[in-house]
Amino acid sequence: MELQGKTVLLVGASGGIGVEAARKLLAGGANVALHYRSKADSLKQFEDEFGPDRVVLVQGDVTRVDDVKKIVAATVEKFGTLDAFITTVGTALRIRPFLDTPEDAVDTTIDIELRSVINCVRAVLPEFVKNRNGRIVIVGSDSGKVGTTGESVSAACRGAVIAFSKSIAREYARYNVLSNVVCPGPTDTGLWDDLVRNDEFGDKIGNAMIRAIPLRRLGEPAEIAAAAVFLVSGEASYITGQALSVSGGLTMS
Repeated sequence: MELQGKTVLLVGASGGIGVEAARKLLAGGANVALHYRSKADSLKQFEDEFGPDRVVLVQGDVTRVDDVKKIVAATVEKFGTLDAFITTVGTALRIRPFLDTPEDAVDTTIDIELRSVINCVRAVLPEFVKNRNGRIVIVGSDSGKVGTTGESVSAACRGAVIAFSKSIAREYARYNVLSNVVCPGPTDTGLWDDLVRNDEFGDKIGNAMIRAIPLRRLGEPAEIAAAAVFLVSGEASYITGQALSVSGGLTMS
């Protein structure tokens, strides 16, 4: 894919999908700012393999506006420009019926899965507008299209992100800014393990979701990352305002 020399800010790089996206971006020739909130261990390998000229680690809490501004500024200072932004951040809260969801879990989910996206897009857009070019890819969830039992607040955020991305795509198309959402189904990450294998209700819902997937298996992080990386590449230059399901056929609309 056409990534050589492009600069990408990857938010949530230390997670399962984030690590795979980092690997694909760097292998494709991109310069990458790898964001993490608290754990950088999984990202050190990329510094060692690809060198400091192509990799910078940036730390911060993307639910905080000031942190996001510093992350973007550090990326531009390091590489001189910014061509694309990918975010993979999500919550790691228990699957629960809506009426059993604590208020603090509601607030945390909204902060991480919606507010962080708005914060980041607000911060990267001025650079894209200045350059009259940019790519935005938000890794969300198919729950934003169809809803999910036990994840009502998360699904609400994921649906909002789709509407937000489409709005940005319309509003900033004149600047050649493309905005898309990748919508995974259940994916084989540590987050999935924690959600469904250590909780009776989560296990019940999770197994039901897997049975509903026509391909009869979980997605792999690399499969989700491949879609996100494609959408920031030069080969996706006529795709914008889309919510792409990468879910083994779980949803087909």
